[in-house]
Parts: sequence; C-alpha cells; structure tokens
Amino acid sequence: MTIESDYRPAQLVGARSTELTPDILRNVAQGASALDGGKQSTRGNIQLLSRAGLLGLGVPGNSDGNLPAMASVIQTLAAECMSTAFSVWAHRMTIEYLEVAATPWSLGAAGAMLAGDVLGVTGMASAFKDAAGCGSLDLSAVPADNGYAISGTLRWASNLYLDSIMVTAARVDSGEKLIITLPLSSPGVTIGEHFDLLALGSTASSYLTLNDVHVGTDQVLSRGLEAFLGRVRPTFLLLQSAMCLGLARRCLHEARTHLASVNSVFTAETDVLGDQLAQAESALAGYAQTTGGPATPGVRELLTLRLEAADVVNSAAALEIRTAGGKGYARGTDASRRFREAAFIPVQSPSEAQLRWELGNFTGGGIRQ
Repeated sequence: MTIESDYRPAQLVGARSTELTPDILRNVAQGASALDGGKQSTRGNIQLLSRAGLLGLGVPGNSDGNLPAMASVIQTLAAECMSTAFSVWAHRMTIEYLEVAATPWSLGAAGAMLAGDVLGVTGMASAFKDAAGCGSLDLSAVPADNGYAISGTLRWASNLYLDSIMVTAARVDSGEKLIITLPLSSPGVTIGEHFDLLALGSTASSYLTLNDVHVGTDQVLSRGLEAFLGRVRPTFLLLQSAMCLGLARRCLHEARTHLASVNSVFTAETDVLGDQLAQAESALAGYAQTTGGPATPGVRELLTLRLEAADVVNSAAALEIRTAGGKGYARGTDASRRFREAAFIPVQSPSEAQLRWELGNFTGGGIRQ
C-alpha cells in the first residue's frame, strides 16, 4: 500500500482542532488496506479515538458547540479509511441516541461506549423510513412482564459483536412506536454471518434476528418516535454528509495530481467538482454550527446537503479512477479502494432513492419539517 503523505485534509470552518494526532491518522491510514481486505476490525480504531476523547464531541444535539469538530473528525477519517469513518459514525450516533434519551440505563450504556469498552449499533433505518412515510418498522413489541418481547429481523446493521449495544425501534399492536435499546448478548438475538462486501467488509455488518427478546421498561428510550427522531436527525445527516465529503476531497485531491499530459482534458471537470465540494463543505460547516440552537437547519436543507454530498463523492471517485490509469483497476490500490468505498454511499440508509423520494414528496409535516 502507498500512503499519499502529501494529502492534507481541509478543516471545517468553525471547527476546533480535530485532535486527530499524526499518530492516530498514521495508524488509520496504514491499516486501511488490511481493513479493506477483511484482515482486521475497525474496533481498534474506535478505541484509539476513545482514548483521545473524540467520541463525545457535540453530544447530545451540539450542546457543547463541538458538532463541527465531530464532523471534522469523521471527514478526516473518511479521507484515510471509509471503513473506520463508517464504524465511528455508527458508534457515535448510538451514543447520541442514548445521551438524548438521558435515562439511567441509557447514560450508563453511553458511558461504556464513550470509553470504547463496547460498540454501538444504530438499527434505525426502518424508523426513519416509517417517519418519512416510505416504509414501516421491522420489529414488533408485545407487552410482557416489566417490559416488552421484541421480534423481527433487521436486514442491515454494523458493529455487530456479542458485546455491542443497539438502539432501534419497534411497533406495538396498539399503534405505539418505541425507541428501545438492548445488548446483543440478550437471549433471543441472532447475529448473521458478517457480510462479504465490495468494500467496508471489516465493519462487522450483517442482519439481526430477534425472537422474543426481553426489553425492560428501563430500556425504553422514548415512546414518541417522531419527536425523538426529530432531535437526532440533524446530527445523523450532518455526520453522514461529513463522511461523504471527506472521501470526496481525498478523491479529488488524488485526481488533481494526475492532470498532467493527456489527463489535462479532465481539468475543467475537476474544477467544477472542486466548486461543488467547497459549497457542500460550507453548508456542512454552517449547519453544524447552528444545530441545537434557534437556527437549527430544517430537514429539507439537511436532506439536500446529504444528497449533494453523495453526488459529489461518487463523481469524485469516478474522476480519480479515470485519471489514475491502470492502478485504478488494480484491486489492491488506494484508488480502487476509494472507488469501491464510494459505491457504498448510494445504498447507505437513507439511500439515494429514499433521499430523492423524500425531497420529491416533501410536505413540511411530521419529521420532514
């Protein structure tokens, strides 16, 4: 693997120092190839960030004003290793859910995650689809002694280890929709064999089956699904956008290094993408600064940014491949890895289809306001 050491990530406007030390970045960069090949786990990098105190920036709801710094951390990680950035995003969002709920059970679990002792699993894809009106909850909840029995299948989640803790949603026959949390070691939880993915194969991603898993009343984080999602969705979408833009900036940087000679025909396209990237990064910085205050961005703005970030990263990755020559087609190169990492973005929840659907059917009601 070749580490392109001349790359320097952009600092988001308004973000304090990311505190991603050269040692941490070097470790992440040097391990990217092994993670891409499924030879290591992203868990070690999450623990590195935990020891550096970087997992709780902006928790919850940008209450400390450090959401720009958290976005900058994830953006910088994505430029070096998308597997790491994605696992950190999933872990960080689980912390967000638990801290927003602020129950005794959830705060104890969040503390273990901030310490890097256990990993967080965000099983919220169907919850956001349900709230947007383009899907329904995957899990059912039946009242049981001092809680509920949870059953159903989640088709995709990541950071799936026996000692991980998940936050997800379930519907009750009465129509009530719950936000719940549970350890994956709970009886009745089955973790599928980890997926063999085109990229991000070291993110411990698979399906989950729950069969009458007991969740106590103290593990219910909220009984108001839409209100809860409204509180966490800005952070959810902003940190996802940061992940896209970090990878996009790296791809664009590498493409620029190959614009000599015949590749000069791509100069104009590179400049256009550079302008689009700069505009998206400016929007991200502004939204991250104002989240949690009276000028918190609306869902329409956040969905638009997330879709634009996805468009930019896929265009940038394709441009890098076209300018890289033969090494872009060699599986073991960084250019090839970034191209495959970018291919994940259109299917990550919310998928490109969901983003376009929501924006096309935006009414300003419910979670979409």
